[in-house]
Amino acid sequence: MSIRNKLWVGFIVAGSTFAFSEAASAQADSFKIASTSYSQPLTQVESFIGGKKVETVRYKLGSVDRLHDGLLYSSYGDQVINLKNSKTMLKKVEDSPLRITKYKNAYYALAISNLNEFSLTKYTLDFKKIGQTKRFVGHGRDMIVSGDKLYVLANNMRTETSSVEIHTFDTKHFTSLHLEKIKPMIFAFHFRHTGNELKVYGNQTEAGEELSIASYDLKKQQSKIVLTSKQPVMWVDETKALSPTKDLVFNTYSMLEVDQKTKQVRVLYSSKQALIDYAYDSKTKMYHVLEGNFETSNYRVKTLNSHFKPVADYKFQSTGRLMPFQVL
Repeated sequence: MSIRNKLWVGFIVAGSTFAFSEAASAQADSFKIASTSYSQPLTQVESFIGGKKVETVRYKLGSVDRLHDGLLYSSYGDQVINLKNSKTMLKKVEDSPLRITKYKNAYYALAISNLNEFSLTKYTLDFKKIGQTKRFVGHGRDMIVSGDKLYVLANNMRTETSSVEIHTFDTKHFTSLHLEKIKPMIFAFHFRHTGNELKVYGNQTEAGEELSIASYDLKKQQSKIVLTSKQPVMWVDETKALSPTKDLVFNTYSMLEVDQKTKQVRVLYSSKQALIDYAYDSKTKMYHVLEGNFETSNYRVKTLNSHFKPVADYKFQSTGRLMPFQVL
């Protein structure tokens, strides 16, 4: 591999300026911000403690919008960096990966291969391709691998009205085992595995952005809409259980509490700026919310307590044409 394709790693203090309120809370705050450049091969992860930057690590990979499970990659490219590997180097994968998940002794990758077409590829832990890449109809949105089965959430745009589908494959040869259409949902953002079901979060109508949640029973292979709400959502990126009956739904507009028992939806937190990402600190039971305005390059991280009330506010302006995309 050429020097130009090797990883840049450095501990360089640069990039952003912070200010914070509520000093008592801020002193205990600890989080990281990942930012990327869309004009040059550069992504950096900055570490902050009490509002002060203590470390910056840089990687030679640009346009990054994925950082999870120890992997750093871009859904616009064909390269991935394993941050857990001491020999951190760029590895080539199928173009436009949406989700790369480690399961047992392999990586499984969901990618966009064409208009209304997704692909599945299996790799070794060193990202050497295993078998052939297989392609299927639908715009892939998310992937879950569990119990020797691989589930793909996709929006099928070929029909007169868009439909939401859950594909079930085996993990050995990507043989199709079942295809479930989630009716009448027309667009899905995200799904989550909970017990014996997959919860699907999306929109039920094309005209509006109203939240719709469906449940897919893995044993019965049956699906149904379990909740509809007039609460608008856009790009549901993450959800988590707050209790056995309540879920947290994070989207660009707000953080919502969804009560599956009473079918009530309430806003826990919202902002005048777009919500980009959040991270939950299980030790302090605090939420760090990254929000901002991409046009003005003004961003902030707000720390919310367990009641979703702001207790600290860190303001910063991105420099060097780097755009923050994730808080850790």
